[in-house]
Amino acid sequence: MQDEAYKAADHSQRGRDLYAWSKYELTTRWLQPFARPGQRLLNIGCGSGEYNLVASGLGLSVIACEPDPAAYELAERTRPAGCDVRQCGVLELDPTRDAADFIVMHDVLEHIEDDGRAAAHLARLLRPGGRMVLSVPALSWLFGRHDELLGHYRRYDRQSLRRVLEPHFSLQTLRYFGVSFIAPCLYYSVLTRKPYPVEQAGSGSAGRLLRAVCELEKRVHPPLGTSLISVALPKRA
Repeated sequence: MQDEAYKAADHSQRGRDLYAWSKYELTTRWLQPFARPGQRLLNIGCGSGEYNLVASGLGLSVIACEPDPAAYELAERTRPAGCDVRQCGVLELDPTRDAADFIVMHDVLEHIEDDGRAAAHLARLLRPGGRMVLSVPALSWLFGRHDELLGHYRRYDRQSLRRVLEPHFSLQTLRYFGVSFIAPCLYYSVLTRKPYPVEQAGSGSAGRLLRAVCELEKRVHPPLGTSLISVALPKRA
């Protein structure tokens, strides 16, 4: 039931999405102490390319991949110098040629039907000592209209994400994010089956409140949330 127009609107709003940017900021906080100029980062499922700019700002060499044609065009249009943007999916990346020190994968795994195969391939794409930051939509009972229109196969909880990642990765961090967004997600996506009011939420007093909530949740680990975020290191035989 994936809706291409809905997906395109979602990508076009990402640059103004405070919730998404809060997850990007957490990602950067976890990567920055280990990042060295010239190291390679794979931004898998880069969407409209916002995190390509952030990673390049850390001095990293970025390979970004995005299979959706409209999102790929947006990412290519804003591509920073030295960033390689490819129209492809994770399984099309070659571990012998594209291996990287870091992988970033924001809200992508839920789009892949065989997530176990994808996790195994991700581990092969990381160099020894590398690390991955991965986020996914959380709580299966929040699966609703938003997920259907974006082409999601599932949402995750701690146990289901562990089952997918732990055969191939050691999880350093696995935390929820977005406890304050559970009620809006339930109302809009599940109960009324309406699009999220992203533009309205990012402006005025609602925007200021949203920004404050996101800042708090970057420092406090809530017991539940609308996203799960993991920092993972590849296991080696």
